Amino acid sequence: MIAIRMIKKTNGKAIVEEYEKTYASIENLEKILKINPDDAKAYYDLKDWKYFKKHPDEEVNDGKTIFRDHSSISTLELELMNFIKHDNPKSIKELAELIHKDVTTIQRKINNLEKEGLISLKEGKKNSKIPILNYDKIEIAI
Repeated sequence: MIAIRMIKKTNGKAIVEEYEKTYASIENLEKILKINPDDAKAYYDLKDWKYFKKHPDEEVNDGKTIFRDHSSISTLELELMNFIKHDNPKSIKELAELIHKDVTTIQRKINNLEKEGLISLKEGKKNSKIPILNYDKIEIAI
């Protein structure tokens, strides 16, 4: 199994906004914690929320780790993530054109990357999907 750690630079303000999307308010999070005082995630989310509310400009490396059963990430997958990060394609079709590959092959790889959590897809024009790499750095531990 391979551990893949994805890291993005963010700040306290963005973290607070994420907590607001998730919990709506600090009061809601406190209620969750009252109902289940052993909820470690809620406990640390509340602690971080209060801290970053007072320190909105503090820069933070926010990370997420996923585990893959595959023995490696293919060269094509790495190339796709690189093109997504640096060229910001407006659709999967545009990405396929940039990389000079068949759109069906790229669509399949993009769906796998999204399923693994390495990229996300945003709604684009005319039912197109915009691939987005939300991380500044990806570390692979073998």
